Amino acid sequence: MNTSDAPPDSKRARGLKPASFARGTSVMTLGTGISRITGFVRTAALASVLGLTARYMADAFNLANIIPNIIYDLILGGVLSSLFIPIFVEYLRTRDEEEAWHVANSVFNITLVVLTTITVVLCVLAPYIIRAQTFLAHGRTQMVNEATFLLRFFIFEVIFYGVCAIYTGILNSYKHFTIPAFAPIANNIVVIATVVIYNYYPNHYVLAIGATLGVVAMAMIQLPWVRRTGFRYRPVIDLKHPAVRKMGRLAVPVVAFVLIHQVGMWVVNILAAQVPGGISAFQYGYIFFQLPYGIVAVSIITALFPTLSEQHVRDQKDRIIATTSLGVRTTAFVIIPASIGYAILSQPIVHLLLQRLNFSSSDTEMLASVVLYFVLGLFFFSVFMLFLKVFYATQDTKTPMIVAAIITVINIGVDFLYFYSFGTDVMKVSGLALGNTTAYVLGTIGVWIVLRRRLGSLDGRRIAVSLSKICAASAVMAGAIYLTAWGCESLLGTSTFWALLILVSASILVGSAVYLGLAVLLRSEEMAALKRLIVRYLKRNQSDIEPTGREPVEEDSIME
Repeated sequence: MNTSDAPPDSKRARGLKPASFARGTSVMTLGTGISRITGFVRTAALASVLGLTARYMADAFNLANIIPNIIYDLILGGVLSSLFIPIFVEYLRTRDEEEAWHVANSVFNITLVVLTTITVVLCVLAPYIIRAQTFLAHGRTQMVNEATFLLRFFIFEVIFYGVCAIYTGILNSYKHFTIPAFAPIANNIVVIATVVIYNYYPNHYVLAIGATLGVVAMAMIQLPWVRRTGFRYRPVIDLKHPAVRKMGRLAVPVVAFVLIHQVGMWVVNILAAQVPGGISAFQYGYIFFQLPYGIVAVSIITALFPTLSEQHVRDQKDRIIATTSLGVRTTAFVIIPASIGYAILSQPIVHLLLQRLNFSSSDTEMLASVVLYFVLGLFFFSVFMLFLKVFYATQDTKTPMIVAAIITVINIGVDFLYFYSFGTDVMKVSGLALGNTTAYVLGTIGVWIVLRRRLGSLDGRRIAVSLSKICAASAVMAGAIYLTAWGCESLLGTSTFWALLILVSASILVGSAVYLGLAVLLRSEEMAALKRLIVRYLKRNQSDIEPTGREPVEEDSIME
């Protein structure tokens, strides 16, 4: 049925029908899981072919990628995903759907105009942008020149990042999570193919064009599903529409938030560029660090965000508290043990996945150290990002901006402290990861205090009970992982791929079994929630349980 044929009431009902938190999160977890795994393969391919410290191309590629990634964070993780969804949902619920589509088209066209302008300007300024990040990196002229060349291609990715952000916002507003979760896989596949070709035909045009086409594929693969929601492109820019003006007002603090955060990243790049392989080690370490976050926390946060937005529209503060508590507890249930396992197995994991071709044992040592110091703050980072979404769902963009400014100042301060306090190149780059961890630990504590005062409660007692059980089970799991890894190394060594694969696989399997077994014995609520989530997904049951008041939230239901 064509959406244009449906009456407004049915269209609004169809657009905002209750969606199963279990199904939404499970589908997204599957999609983001495959996406992160293929992203891992992409990272492994890039690292193996480009190396880390022995070649200049690795740092050049990653340095050129930083600017598009900054804008990606700005438009997808910032303005559009954080502001478009709440306002679009508000218009779908309170106005006619045709007006909501008018707003969507206006935002879409404004985004294209702004990003095209930014792309042209940055393409011209590419040499100055690269030099601004490498002015302390003396004697690395070849890397700087290659990064400038690549940036002039990569910068065109930002236009398609904008398209992708609008498409994702529309689909998530209609509580369609599958395609946005799977779309990055197309990007990863294209880049993997590009790296394979580059390995046999090492021409920088191959990397430049192939990486850019990956982002094009990620955006355009969503178009057929976006059209099924009823979206039809219209060449309209309505700057006077109240929703567009509202987004404009709210966007200023969000833009400031992302730009403030990027000041910290700019300082990281300036410091890391002084160490051969430093930029790449930090970037690859960040990818490893974000794997559990991307698979679990992003799925939970994205599935809950439209619900939080609707709860704010309905002025349901108690349900916002319950939803936030659910997000924290389910995130902690997976992220905390994953962090501990990562910390123990960082070196064998990096060795197993990356150490081949041009990636040496010294590269493994550097990257494993960076990963270790990153994952110490993984739980705090995940919770911090969840709390930010709570602020954005309530259409408060000023508080995250203020918090970002404070965190960035802390981050810059500790980055300089750690970088120049540590003696070796490995520890200098690791110090930058530790600076990230320090900043997010302090930032999460600060945001918790602010949000608790704002809402009156964050269900702290229930969260504390869950965290105590999770940490106790994780501590025992850590011992099991360490002993398993030690036993495998003693019996098989670590010199072959298969020995490493057995070591890592056995350690993860034993650790997971111990952790889940203890979770059952401790009667963890999150264990039961995870079980219901999986069952609901497999049965594809779309029925929902509606929580009331401050009663415990059913973890396999997304609250309306």
